[in-house]
Amino acid sequence: MLFAGFGVLLIAFWFGGDRDLPAIRGLPSPGPLTSWGLPVVRLLHDLCAVATTGSLLAAVLLGQDGRSIMRRAVPRWALAWAATAAVTVLLTLSDFVGVPIGEALRSGALSTFVLYVPQGLAFLTVYGLTLAITLLTFLRAKPRFLLGLALLALLPPAYAGHSASANDHDFAISSLMLHLAAVTLWVGGLFGLLVFLRRADRPLAAVRRFSTIALCCYGAVAISGAVNAWVRLGSVSQLFGSRYGLLVLGKVVALVVLGFFGWRHRRSTIAAMEAGARAPFLRLAGGELVLMAAGMGLAVALSRTPPPPGGDSTHAVLGFDLAPFAAGRLVTEMRLDPLLLLVVVAAGIAYLAGVRRMGSWPRWRTVAWFAGLLVIAYGMVGGVGVYARAIFSVHMVQYALIGTVGPVLLALGAPLALMPYRRVSPVVAAVAYVAPFPLLFLTPLYEISQSVLAVRLVVVLYLVAAGVVFFVVVRPWAAVAVVGAVQAALAVQLLAGGIQGRAWFPGLELDWLPSAAADQRLGLLLHAGLALVALLTLTQRPAKEAPVPEPEIRAVHAIVN
Repeated sequence: MLFAGFGVLLIAFWFGGDRDLPAIRGLPSPGPLTSWGLPVVRLLHDLCAVATTGSLLAAVLLGQDGRSIMRRAVPRWALAWAATAAVTVLLTLSDFVGVPIGEALRSGALSTFVLYVPQGLAFLTVYGLTLAITLLTFLRAKPRFLLGLALLALLPPAYAGHSASANDHDFAISSLMLHLAAVTLWVGGLFGLLVFLRRADRPLAAVRRFSTIALCCYGAVAISGAVNAWVRLGSVSQLFGSRYGLLVLGKVVALVVLGFFGWRHRRSTIAAMEAGARAPFLRLAGGELVLMAAGMGLAVALSRTPPPPGGDSTHAVLGFDLAPFAAGRLVTEMRLDPLLLLVVVAAGIAYLAGVRRMGSWPRWRTVAWFAGLLVIAYGMVGGVGVYARAIFSVHMVQYALIGTVGPVLLALGAPLALMPYRRVSPVVAAVAYVAPFPLLFLTPLYEISQSVLAVRLVVVLYLVAAGVVFFVVVRPWAAVAVVGAVQAALAVQLLAGGIQGRAWFPGLELDWLPSAAADQRLGLLLHAGLALVALLTLTQRPAKEAPVPEPEIRAVHAIVN
């Protein structure tokens, strides 16, 4: 596995052209140790991330058999991940300032680099999170929680690669974050099963559950990889006419072959395990893991290969060109963010799986659920999501769609009857629903969310989650009272307070933007109107519908668990 990864890395790195060329007199050079050592350490870093995540996923899938994994494997791999992150910081500093690593450390630039430069800050964050995983393992934290923390630690480097400097940088970063998480979960899960399956008492259940995860990851890797490659290349001709494009083609070939491996698992090796034979699965998984390591080496080399020159210039602040606003463009414009769409698609698949287990289920509830998902998807990636970055009133419409209208429709779908859940206090749900609005409009968070992708994604996903929990848990008329209080507070703040986005909107330098004060008043009216329509829908749901039988709910929860 290691030989395959490093072998492909060195060949692809040499082919890509970003290697230690002769130094030009008068220009700084980091030297061969940094030029060749940085991609090697990055590959080690990625392999440690895969091993840590895979060990945690194996611990989750194997249940009781995963206790020894948490005691032994996880802290060792997490500590190695932290160590490679620290070395990556040092080598990246050397590469950034253009001098050998010793001179870079003596220059005193390390503290500035890790605190103010995105590349340094990204790997410093990884270092802190991986040390936290190591410590929490000894404190016997839950494997699911640590797995989430590990997936979070994968994301900061996405801000420091080629995608961060792409023309459509937000789109590129979002697709790259999804790509990194899916690849690591997929490769790591296979690694964890290959290492720990031999000693497991119930391997078949773990393999079946991982097979479903792997299929989802495969689709996410293919889609996000295609999106990210398109952003970097810009045209099909660059796929065959540049070294960067040829390396992308190499990744495509590896992905196709890995798809064949997955098909063979589903067709034969899992069936062999049902008959009591583990060897066929382990042999095929071993070969698959070697190919995955080669693909990771190719990916690291690709990250160090200069992409072809960009195409047409885009808006410097937004990262994409935005046509002058017209009402019709709210229907025709679209930006298909793969990360946000994955959340919507996963929610739809999970709901259908629950409905299938129930057997009998009101059709109107299914229609309501998917109508809610369509509203949320449109609010995220449709015309409203596109113009929300530039027009405050459209942004308020987006908040109403993803935080109130969509969640109300999802609540009508009765999701709690289809899945296991822990009861949430209505008071806690109400506080969670109300909390974002004062934070957004009484602090700098609103402008930060407009300019920083990670904050914007967190705000969007939080509004959806908090809205769904609130409208599912809180009784309809109590929800009316809480939403009414929110609208009153918004009216006071937006009408009596200052202009929101005072620095952001003028900084876009779009001459067709509306008057800020009038647009803010319009945004308040639109938000309140959409919330009112949604609440009227919620209070008019059928009152005499027979409840879902409690034994059926318990049976579904037992199956899911």
